[in-house]
Amino acid sequence: MGDGEGGARVSADAGRDLPGLAKRALDAFAESASRRRDRDALMDNAFAALFDLYRATSSAHRRSPGGRNFSATLAELLTSGNNPDRLSLYVIRSQTAAENGRHEAYRPACWRRSMLELLGEEFVPWRDFLRPGDLEAIQRVDEALVEVAGSARPVNEEEIPAWVPESHWWWWEPARQRGEEAPERHGSGSLDAVGD
Repeated sequence: MGDGEGGARVSADAGRDLPGLAKRALDAFAESASRRRDRDALMDNAFAALFDLYRATSSAHRRSPGGRNFSATLAELLTSGNNPDRLSLYVIRSQTAAENGRHEAYRPACWRRSMLELLGEEFVPWRDFLRPGDLEAIQRVDEALVEVAGSARPVNEEEIPAWVPESHWWWWEPARQRGEEAPERHGSGSLDAVGD
């Protein structure tokens, strides 16, 4: 993702401006839908803004009436303008990163896969905005992460951001395949976005 400061900027003060964070995320996806240039940067910025909102909210916030309104508006944006093509490209690049995971791209692939998971699990279900081919490609991303994990560079606890839920198994797959215990998650792993 292009905005390396995005996650690190979220603070207690920023978390109080949920309407501002929500507007920033919707504006970023709206810009991605309407602009023709900067495909990667626009989608990366949109995911960074959505990640900021995710970090500042709880599950209860996201299920509240305001959270549901945000998700409904986001669902419309995800299927409008250039966003379907940009999301397809994001999934394809996630698959490429996963396939290249043994060559230093494992962590970026995990980051991209986690962004897709957060979008689909916390905001708008994938089936509501991803094309059938993109849904199949996410399965291929997961298969590639499993395939390359055994030869991927080990991921240590500093490399797994503290916010990563245990359900995002791909972060721990290299350790699991080596028969090692997963790195413990006590501490505040880096929130910096991972570049490709």
